[in-house]
Amino acid sequence: MATAWPDNLYPQELEWRLVKAGSQFRSPFTGTLQAIDYVGERWEVMIGLRGEGKLRKFSAQLDATLAYFAGGVNQMDIFHWVRPVPRGTLRGSPTLQTTTAKGNTQVVLTVAAGSTLEAGDLIGIGTQVFMARSACAAVSTTLTVPLVNRVRGVINSGTAVVWDRPKLTVVCPEMSGGLAYRPGMTLPAQIQLVEA
Repeated sequence: MATAWPDNLYPQELEWRLVKAGSQFRSPFTGTLQAIDYVGERWEVMIGLRGEGKLRKFSAQLDATLAYFAGGVNQMDIFHWVRPVPRGTLRGSPTLQTTTAKGNTQVVLTVAAGSTLEAGDLIGIGTQVFMARSACAAVSTTLTVPLVNRVRGVINSGTAVVWDRPKLTVVCPEMSGGLAYRPGMTLPAQIQLVEA
């Protein structure tokens, strides 16, 4: 079971990236770039914490958190601190309208009439966090969402869609964790997290 990132440790910098699963190579005959794409893309998150203010006040707590999560064994839940809710109007209790299959590039939701999502909005369905590829608007109570990242497996119809702080379960792949100090201050820290 994943532990939530401490609420009082708000990052000052955030990089939220999708890491594609695939291979690229140059053709030895034509020199053109060729790519093989797989369905297993994953999110990677870089968190930056500066040494002043809250970080200094909570440095012992952060030290313990980083040490506990180092090594990729213990999981934590995070959300996109910059965009915790969609910029579109999707609210209420949306659900997945149709069962998904591995590799789907869109999901169909049952939503309140007039619901929208904007490009880059994040939603959680099952164990995945999805990003809307482009703006979309509901037709009656059906919202078809084009996705940046594909569905990795079957998600049953009726599954709840999380729009408020959808949780991404991550691990810290570094084998050690902690902070660096100077007398009277905690130095800035960069933390890499990858989707579990």
